[in-house]
Amino acid sequence: GGATLGLVGWGGGQMIIPGMTHQYMALNQLAATGVSLFSLSLSSISSSVRFATSDSACLVTAASIAIPSIVTARFGTQLASRLSNDALEFAFNSLSLVMIPTHLYIQQRRHAQQLAQPPPPTSTGAAAAAAGAPAAT
Repeated sequence: GGATLGLVGWGGGQMIIPGMTHQYMALNQLAATGVSLFSLSLSSISSSVRFATSDSACLVTAASIAIPSIVTARFGTQLASRLSNDALEFAFNSLSLVMIPTHLYIQQRRHAQQLAQPPPPTSTGAAAAAAGAPAAT
């Protein structure tokens, strides 16, 4: 879980929670979610420090995401504590089915947009002058 979190920023929950709800660990969905969130929170701190110290994170953008998330996470945990185990499993699986293909689509669309952008202009006048041709006026 921690390796995928550090590598791509998500994924631990998609591996940890199903493992903990398996018959050998036999945690219910709420307990598995709690264990996953707590353990990933600790590894997130480690990863985020690494990204921030290597100038790979925009702290203003991160704060603009984190602050509302901190506030709304309380509502999510309250809702989760009121739902049945079956309802939580359904919500987890439904969100996974929606979010993973959505993320893939967004990445493919961004890649296609990058390919469609024209290359930056080059200085043909400077290249011609360097080759000994007269500059165009």
